[in-house]
Amino acid sequence: MVIEITDQPHTGCAKFSARFGTEAHRFVNSDVGTELHLRGINARVVTPGAIRQGDKITKL
Repeated sequence: MVIEITDQPHTGCAKFSARFGTEAHRFVNSDVGTELHLRGINARVVTPGAIRQGDKITKL
């Protein structure tokens, strides 16, 4: 399986704001929060396949 990390940032949504508050939403979308990927990352599957516990992961 090949997964590609996209350059599109993962920003918070209304559900995130409702759960954690608007201040948290602002912080995770700030320059620091974006640089640290506090909201996670977006990725896409390039080559599908199965992943099992114990499989080796390699960064290309």
